[in-house]
Amino acid sequence: MEARALLAMVAVASAATNLASANLALVGPYTADMLELSACDDGEYQGILINISQIVDEKTNETTNTGAITLHYDIFADDFEMELTVYKWGSTGGWYKDYSLQFDKPFEYLKSNFPTVFETVFVDIGFKEKPVSPGTYYIDRLMPRGFRLKRFDLLPYGKYKLYLKGLKDGKAVTCIMTICTVNEAEYTKGVGLKSLF
Repeated sequence: MEARALLAMVAVASAATNLASANLALVGPYTADMLELSACDDGEYQGILINISQIVDEKTNETTNTGAITLHYDIFADDFEMELTVYKWGSTGGWYKDYSLQFDKPFEYLKSNFPTVFETVFVDIGFKEKPVSPGTYYIDRLMPRGFRLKRFDLLPYGKYKLYLKGLKDGKAVTCIMTICTVNEAEYTKGVGLKSLF
């Protein structure tokens, strides 16, 4: 009798697990939140000095980034290249490489392909136009939340670490890292039948 009861309990638990996991969405409409903005944790870079701290904003009671970034290069120069590497937090722990992209003419590329990031991060830091003069740029309470990328209607949910490296003559001389989450959000726009076919 005990064996039957144990078998029945295992069957019920298995069915409940299948029902629960069937409703988990892996990708879809989203909002993104920045969790951290900092120096890259994979080495030192001679062209940039990042001194950013996370503080709690007294008005909103939320964590924000405050500090300074000192540049020794014009990161938007036409002869500068950028490399974006994205890591995703795995379901069993640890970061794995998810995506990599290298592009030249960083000002034009970022402004046209990632306008939301350009407006909510780069402009707030002070990198509004080219050239970006070498010098120190101050950050005050920078922590974008609930944003969406204009060219991406759907994204996989999860936690991501992004490295944005500046390359001069093929060598990485600047790097800034951010950690963000992509969270499920209700899709308000809708998808028309014509767009599916």
